[in-house]
Amino acid sequence: MIKTEICKYCGDDYVPKRRGAQKFCSNSCRSLNWKNKQLIKGLKVPALNSIDEKPVLAENPSLQEKMSLAGIGNAAAGAAIAEIAKNIITPNANKPATKKDIDDLKAFFKARYYIVKNMNRDIHGRSAYYDILSGNIIYK
Repeated sequence: MIKTEICKYCGDDYVPKRRGAQKFCSNSCRSLNWKNKQLIKGLKVPALNSIDEKPVLAENPSLQEKMSLAGIGNAAAGAAIAEIAKNIITPNANKPATKKDIDDLKAFFKARYYIVKNMNRDIHGRSAYYDILSGNIIYK
């Protein structure tokens, strides 16, 4: 004997597929029933398949939704501690170059390599330079 049940959301008759556990005729009725319960409680529920509708907001914001000065301070302190820890852990070879590092590198190259003005450029258009340390002519 097939026993029919009545859906608790829409009121239609249905044959349950799960004994004693099924209260709704379909998943859509079950989810719509949950959404209506949440709206009654005043909780935030996303709109169902609608882009134009504004989401339903709770009337009184909970403590998690409020921004406090202590929370901002904690976030700033946490970010500062993380940045300091990252700076300590990262070796100098892996840190990004600063403007001073680039200026020092330029000064090093200017002191080591001198342009040779009486030589023509090579086939790639590079100028000739004299390397003071090795005594060779290089193109760069």
